[in-house]
Amino acid sequence: MALSAPATAATLTTAFDADNGNDGVMFDVSVLTGGVSLQSIGINAEAGTFDYAVYYRAGGIGTAVNTPDAWTLLGNFNALTTAGLGAVTLLDIADLDLAADSLYGFYVTDTQGAFSIAYTNSAGSVGDVLAADERLAIGVGYGVTYAFGDASSPRAFNGALNYVAAVPEPASWAMMIAGFALVGITMRRRRTRVVFA
Repeated sequence: MALSAPATAATLTTAFDADNGNDGVMFDVSVLTGGVSLQSIGINAEAGTFDYAVYYRAGGIGTAVNTPDAWTLLGNFNALTTAGLGAVTLLDIADLDLAADSLYGFYVTDTQGAFSIAYTNSAGSVGDVLAADERLAIGVGYGVTYAFGDASSPRAFNGALNYVAAVPEPASWAMMIAGFALVGITMRRRRTRVVFA
């Protein structure tokens, strides 16, 4: 029987060699093995104070680049002072559980049209793997004007995903229940007989 293991925190980071920027960036995240809980998203942004929004979409970006109704707002970050270009500015989102063997699209944007998100022009194609570890892969995506406006591709997200690997459950509840039953039967059979002389 497999036992639960402690949760494991990890960070998947892309390059921070920004040579371009826009109001926002869209990219796909593939969950390779085991589920994860996404804790925060780190961005590469111009120095200053900006308002940001983070959206996500199960199934990846697909054809929904310019379709706001296809996305779910994950969080707003108002009057956030950024760390400046080349440094991580964290957007501490509400924890988002990402299922194993799934694809999710993310859209991180400043909501003031300030052109503050930095990214890199990519030599690859949209969807190509930009960065990966044993649990997640970040794909090449789009630079997008606010909100869900003009999109340029291929663009490489400059940032980080901070996540916790899901805690595994016992491998089989049936095995655990059978184990308890076996212990119960064994304890019941261990009755001692009292013999009177």
